Amino acid sequence: MKFKGRYSMSKASLQKINCSLLYLFIIAFVLLGCPTDAQPKIHDHVIVYEVFIQSFCDSNGDGIGDLPGLISKLDYIKDLGATAIWISPVHPSPSYHKYDVIDYYAIHPDYGTMADMDRLIKEVHQRGMELLLDLVINHTSSEHPWFIQSASSSDNPYRDYYVWKDYQTVQDEINKKTTTFDSDNLTQWHKWKEGEEHYYGFFWKGMPDLNFDNPKVRKEVYKIGKYWLEKGIDGFRLDAARHIFPDDRFDDTRQFWEEFRSEMASVKPDVLLVGEVWSDPGALVTLFKGLPSLFNFELTKAIPDCINGSNPMEFIDSYAHIDSVYRTSTAPFEDALLLCNHDMNRIRSRLDGDIAKSKLAASILLTLPGTPYIYNGEEIGMLGMKPDENNREPFLWGGAAGAGEDTHWMKPKYSVVPDVTPLELQKADPNSIYNYYKKWISLRRDHPEIASGKLEFLKMESPVILAYTLSGASEKYLVLHNLSANSVTISIPDKSKILSYDKIIITDNKFNIEAYSTILFQNKQD
Repeated sequence: MKFKGRYSMSKASLQKINCSLLYLFIIAFVLLGCPTDAQPKIHDHVIVYEVFIQSFCDSNGDGIGDLPGLISKLDYIKDLGATAIWISPVHPSPSYHKYDVIDYYAIHPDYGTMADMDRLIKEVHQRGMELLLDLVINHTSSEHPWFIQSASSSDNPYRDYYVWKDYQTVQDEINKKTTTFDSDNLTQWHKWKEGEEHYYGFFWKGMPDLNFDNPKVRKEVYKIGKYWLEKGIDGFRLDAARHIFPDDRFDDTRQFWEEFRSEMASVKPDVLLVGEVWSDPGALVTLFKGLPSLFNFELTKAIPDCINGSNPMEFIDSYAHIDSVYRTSTAPFEDALLLCNHDMNRIRSRLDGDIAKSKLAASILLTLPGTPYIYNGEEIGMLGMKPDENNREPFLWGGAAGAGEDTHWMKPKYSVVPDVTPLELQKADPNSIYNYYKKWISLRRDHPEIASGKLEFLKMESPVILAYTLSGASEKYLVLHNLSANSVTISIPDKSKILSYDKIIITDNKFNIEAYSTILFQNKQD
C-alpha cells in the first residue's frame, strides 16, 4: 500500500472547494496543497496516550507508579478516547526512568511482575486498545550482564557487543561532542576503570552503546523484540532510533531499521513502529521503509510558536517545508504528532502557563492528519520545565476517588495545586482542559476523515486566523483557529454545520471567534 502524491501543490483542488462553503470569505486561496488523495492509514484512526509509569498511578502506597496502578486506570484512558497506550520502559534498571536496561526479559520489581505485565496486555486488548512498549536497544545499562562481561577482558566473547577503542585512537574525539536535541552529554568515549581502553556511550557513561556491526548483537535485539510481540505487545516506540550507528553512517542506520521491521513483521505483520529521530525532514524521509512512523518534532515546535506569536505563518511555513520533503517518499508512512513528551518541556509551560493557549494547542493537534500522541497529564494542564525530572512529575488524580493513587517518588516543582487542578475536580467542570481534550478527541474519532483527509491551508482576511480544509471521500471540514488574544469577526460559511466551537456569538450571519479558540465546520462533499 502506497500513498499517492502524499504532498503536492494543486490549484485545481481549490476550484473544487464548494463555493457555498467559502464564498463569504473575502480572501481565501490555497497557500499549500497537501495530499492529492485522502490518505490510507497504516493503523486506522489511532490516538496514542503516553504513560510514564513511574509517575502515573501507585497501587500499593510505596509512592512509585506501577503496572497494577496503570491497569486500574485503563478505563480512564479509554474513556478519554485513546485507542492505544505507549508505556515507558518496564525493565530492571538502576535509574528512575528505566532507559538503561539491565534485563530485557524481566519487569522492574518497583513496577510489578511479569504476571502483572501479562494482565496489562490482556486488559488493554479486552478494551479494544493497543499497547506499545518503549524499547531501548541503542544502548544498555553499564550494569547489564553483557557489558559486565564485555568489560572484563579484551578476549571475552561479549567484548564486541560494545564498541571499545584504545585511548590513542579516540583521544581527539573524547571532548569534541556537541549537545544535540536529544542529549546534553559532551563526552561520548568513556574510560573504564584504570585501563587505557575507552567504550562508546552517546548519552553518558552509564549507557554504553551496543555494537550493531556485530551480527550477534542484531540477533539478540531481534530476539528481544519478537519475545515481546509474542507476548502480545502490539508495537514499539523505538528510543534513540537515530543513533544505531554514528551520524556519518546514517545509511547503515536506515538499513538496520529496515531489517528490524522485517524481523518483527515475521511475528506480527501489522506491528506498529514509531521512531524517535531528532533530525531534519531530509533524513527522516529516508527511514520510512523501516520506521513507517516518526515523531514530527518540527511541528511540536511550530504549534506553540504560532500561538505565542499569533502568527499562522509560523506553522504554515514549517508544515510546507516538511511536506516538500515528505512527498518524495515512496514508502507509506504516518505522521506521529505530539505537543510534548517525557523528554520535553510541558506544552502548557511553553505557552506561558496559559490554559486557553493550551486548549488551542490541543485543538490544533487533534485536527491534523496523522496520529496524535498525548502525554499523560497534558490533558489536565500539567506544567514542567527541564531538567527532565520536572517534566515527569506525578499525575494529579486528587479527590477522594484518587486518594493514595498519586505517586510521590519525587517532590513536584511545577505541577502542584492550585497551579494544576487535579483530575477529579476537572471532571466536574465542563470548561476544564480535561473536558476540552475529551471533546476534541471524541470529534476526531467520530469523524475519521479528519485524521486521513487531504489538508489545504487557506489565507484569511484576518492575519491571526490559522485556517485549513480537510477533505475526505464523503466529507469536507473547515478548521479555524484564532491564534490571538482578541476576538475576530468572521462570516458564517453557507450550508455548513458547526461541529464544535468555543465561545462564539452569532449575529446577522457573522460570528465572533473568541481569543485562542477553534471552530470546526463540516460540509458534505459534492
